[in-house]
Amino acid sequence: MAVASAASTCTDGTWWVYALPALFGSDTLCAHPALLAGLLFLTTVTAALLAWAASPGGPAWAHGRGRLGATPIVGPRGLPVFGSIFALSRGLPHRALAVMARAAGPRAKELMAFSVGDTPAVVSSCPATAREVLAHPSFADRPVKRSARELMFTRAIGFAPNGEYWRRLRRVASTHLFSPRRVAAHEPGRQGDAEAMLHSVAAEQAATGTVVLRLHLQAAALNNIMGSVFGTRYNVTSGAGATEAEQLKSMVREGFELLGAFNWSDHLPWLAHLYDPSNVTRRCAALVPRVQTFVRGVIDEHRRRCQYSAAVDDNADFIDVLLSLDGDEKLQDDDMVAILWEMIFRGTDTTALLTEWCMAELVRHPAVQARVRAEVDAAYNII
Repeated sequence: MAVASAASTCTDGTWWVYALPALFGSDTLCAHPALLAGLLFLTTVTAALLAWAASPGGPAWAHGRGRLGATPIVGPRGLPVFGSIFALSRGLPHRALAVMARAAGPRAKELMAFSVGDTPAVVSSCPATAREVLAHPSFADRPVKRSARELMFTRAIGFAPNGEYWRRLRRVASTHLFSPRRVAAHEPGRQGDAEAMLHSVAAEQAATGTVVLRLHLQAAALNNIMGSVFGTRYNVTSGAGATEAEQLKSMVREGFELLGAFNWSDHLPWLAHLYDPSNVTRRCAALVPRVQTFVRGVIDEHRRRCQYSAAVDDNADFIDVLLSLDGDEKLQDDDMVAILWEMIFRGTDTTALLTEWCMAELVRHPAVQARVRAEVDAAYNII
């Protein structure tokens, strides 16, 4: 009786430690697969949480990745697995990054590490550090988004990996496509495009009292790049030219939306087949054949025409220049399609949107606008 009473009043809080080997023995685990799966899941989650807690910058900077240099890189941890992806996937990312840098302390202004899912990233608010990062060979390769890969940009200058092929493209561009003589030879075409744009702006202003500037900028940029690259300019107001120009602009807009869309699977690869809210895969698969058909058709037309013409001169368009290359500089048709598509893509909406942004900033700052107007008037001797 006394023994039973003593046993009932004596409790050992560590009894579960001694019971673990019996509970998780091999026989028990084999007999209960669900228990084994739960244990493995719990172990994985625990390891991930420990790695995340010990990694400034978030899960992509685990295993001491941010402490390899002489000075450790500071940064927000974000969430396990996801990092700071939710802070950047909505609103204005540059402002979210500024808030995170201020919260991470003064050292984060020079260089801050953060994670976008599995992607490690750094950002600098210091011009000197940013200049050093942009000029360093370790950052020569741009991260390739899934949409850029699907849209053939990995064979063009902007996204091609640093190496012999990329250096060849740069050499062709600087020596043949954008040489000072060739740029100067296309000056009359650019002047004509600018004059046509000013006339259309004045006409809309007289008719409605207001001007939607982007449409005029897009039309001028499209004609400029088409004249330089394909040797073709469109009448964007009527006829077949307007129809083809609209089709081309729709392809460019679709490409911009695809490249600009936040694709979760770029940073969380395991989501590729589960979650694609922007339908990147389906839309890329629909756009690429349209681009291939258009660009290859123009290349074939130039190839037929080159059979009966002499050597190219400074007034030749880019397709004629690419077709005239030989030896080590000669490019395959697939490479030419990628390069020409990138030129159309970057030379149309990029130029229009940048110019529109500059005009908006001038409207917001009347003093700067007055100074710019005075400089233009002085350059053209306008009193």
